[in-house]
Amino acid sequence: MPNPKVMFVENTQQSTTQESTRETESEISSESVEKIEEKAVKKRQKSMEEKQDVMKADLAEMDAYGLYYDYPNLSLVDTVKAYLDEFGIDYKSIAFSYKDIDTNETFSMNDTQPMTAGSTYKLPLNMLVVDEVEAGRLSLDEAFDITGTTYEYKGEHDTYVSVFGGAMTIPQMQKYSLQYSENTPAYALADRLGGIEAAYAMFGRYGQSKADTKTIDLNNKTTTDYYIQVLEYLWNDREKYRDLIMYLGYSFPDEYYKTFVKVPVYQKPGYVREALNVCAIVEENKPYLVSIYTAGLGGSTIHSTEVSGVGAYQLGALAYVINEWHRVNMN
Repeated sequence: MPNPKVMFVENTQQSTTQESTRETESEISSESVEKIEEKAVKKRQKSMEEKQDVMKADLAEMDAYGLYYDYPNLSLVDTVKAYLDEFGIDYKSIAFSYKDIDTNETFSMNDTQPMTAGSTYKLPLNMLVVDEVEAGRLSLDEAFDITGTTYEYKGEHDTYVSVFGGAMTIPQMQKYSLQYSENTPAYALADRLGGIEAAYAMFGRYGQSKADTKTIDLNNKTTTDYYIQVLEYLWNDREKYRDLIMYLGYSFPDEYYKTFVKVPVYQKPGYVREALNVCAIVEENKPYLVSIYTAGLGGSTIHSTEVSGVGAYQLGALAYVINEWHRVNMN
């Protein structure tokens, strides 16, 4: 969502001094910004009785998963910390950003800490290609040669070349890069933009982090502060990106954010080495956005080559905790 702009109207009466003029403008600026911020964020006000009703309704499920916390009385960050404390997970291993779509309330933890992005880069990459299609510079019908596409795994690349006869359309690349998170179709999409480096250079279109790492860099580092802006951009223009959201909805059933959360979830996971991540639009009664990046869950290291089962469970449980806090306090 674009940041609101504060407009100033020149006073027709001449100020006696430049200093008094600057003071007046400063006062107008402060008052205007405060009003805009008040209008932008509307805090959800739920009574303790309403919160306890949700706790009672969800009690059996919380007990079954062993994820009962004091959701009505803890902040989201403190609830997440309670979960991390119970399972002995280092706070620095987790970064997340959350935004309630209806109220614009945000909560975060380690949101400017650089984390390994993994395949989460494939969502803004796909958005860039959609932008090019909308501008009339790319066609959804043309089949593009993929035989010379950059690849990470030769076996995967050769399989795609064989199955698709050496050429893929953009919708095919979208499906396999998002729904299945495959690398070859993602690199083929990047080729439509001039290559992977050119694509990364355009990621700032969807937001910039307040951290030194502004978007996703070529070392595959990013922040949840950046990625929550990507999700918000996607949501705000969801009709334009409807096909991408559809593929996110189909991706990885019963895994990542969908492990314990059974409402509709549109997610882009990302795994590589020590990192196990998920960024999602969660369609609770009151929808919200969330980006979660992790490092070292289940004992994963920079030398890991497979997803840790323990780590995957811990990420799914963390998603449940965040979702349950939302259900209790924001729904």
